[in-house]
Formats: sequence, C-alpha cells, structure tokens
Amino acid sequence: MTDSAAAGAPPIADALARDLLQLASGCRILHQQGHADMTLGHLSLRDPDGRGVWLKRSGIGLGEVRDPSDFVLIDFDGRRLAGDGRLHKEWPLHTEILRARPDINVVGHSHPFHATAFSALDIELRAVTNEAVYLGPRVPRFNDTTGLIDTPQLGAALAHTLGDASSVLMRNHGIAFVGRSIAACTLTGVFLERACRSQLALLATGLPYAATPAAEIAAKQAQILDDTLLATFWAFYRRGLAPPINITQHHTDP
Repeated sequence: MTDSAAAGAPPIADALARDLLQLASGCRILHQQGHADMTLGHLSLRDPDGRGVWLKRSGIGLGEVRDPSDFVLIDFDGRRLAGDGRLHKEWPLHTEILRARPDINVVGHSHPFHATAFSALDIELRAVTNEAVYLGPRVPRFNDTTGLIDTPQLGAALAHTLGDASSVLMRNHGIAFVGRSIAACTLTGVFLERACRSQLALLATGLPYAATPAAEIAAKQAQILDDTLLATFWAFYRRGLAPPINITQHHTDP
C-alpha cells in the first residue's frame, strides 16, 4: 500500500459530504449498540464517482467519528486519494468486499462482544428472533485466519466466504457486514449482534429451543423488513444518537 499525498485534492461535493455525515452517524450508532472496542472498528462507503472507498480513519473510536474529515478516500489498491489520518490495517477487507459485491455500497467491520464470542462456536446462527430473520437465510463463518484481514488476498478470501450474504462471522475476531445503503449496513451490524446475543442466552439455559425454519426465512423477512420499515428503524436510531465523544487530540491528528 502506497500513501500518496492528498494535497490539492478537490473539495468534497455537497451530496458526498451529506453521505459521509450519514456514515459518521452509522459509526456512532454502532458504538451505542454494542460495537465499541476502543479505536477499533470501521465503516466504509463506495465512492460515488468510482474512485475507490471512503474509510473511517484509524486512531479514533466509532463513537468519536464526527464528519467527513474523519474519513480517508483510498483507491482499490489502498493508495490514499484524499483525507488525513492513518489508514486502518484492514483496509483490504473493505476494498475486496466492495470489489466482489457490486450490489452493495457500504461495508462494516467491528468486534461486538456477543457476535465475536459466537464466532468461536461450531454451530450455525439460527433465526430464534426476528433480528436473525432480518439477516437473511444464512450467516457464514470465515475460518481462513483469526488474524487481521490486512492483505488483498485475505480480503478476497473473506469476500468469497461472505458470498451473497448480508454478514459474516470471523472466527475469534469479529464480524463483517454489508448493505446497499448506509442505513442497511449499519442496521445489519446491529441485528447481527442482537441475534447472536439471543442465541447465546438460549444456549446458556441448556434447554431445547425452536427457530424459524430455513425454508420460511425469506418469506418471513419479506413480511417484517421492507424499505419503509428499514427507514423507520434508521430514523429511530438516529433520534437516539449521542453527539460525538469529545477527544483532546487535534481532530485530524493520526
């Protein structure tokens, strides 16, 4: 990965600036909904002009993301095109998933407690609650490494395991999740953590439990999650959104 200077980069267009403000909101929603892990975790947005990926900068937590200045534009080979601050080592997670999935525009990666714990189990995530139904028919588990996704090869392998799913469990590491929109991706991350928490709670009882049959998940998902409801959920979380956490360092320091 080379790090070219962003000096002289054109100003961010108004529409893109609004999208990056929404992406900052998504980061802070994830922070509030159990995805906080110090300065780890990131969301990215496909650049609308096809230049690459806008990725949360390294060195700040999800709850500290404020505005477009907290994102860095890189091309699909990891070269910086605009923005200040360090790059997350796992930038290939974002570029390779977006490269493999032209149907989605937003990628998230985080380490929520329950989903990360669930990733260590050798059992399938089942639709014991509606949150798991929202995720779709399957949530695969990535086993190639428990380490960082810090090379294009590992990013491509993760994208292959993800396939056409909404999210993937990363063994002993965390999760990745995707969406056509910022709202869809953010909410998928929220739903996955809640779904894992519910199944872990049932497993802890040691009692038998039932789940929505796999053959019924698609039909049930169509009943309980349409675009209108997705927008309603997004608005709900945005109404409860806390302001960015104050940080003492200069806003654009790495």
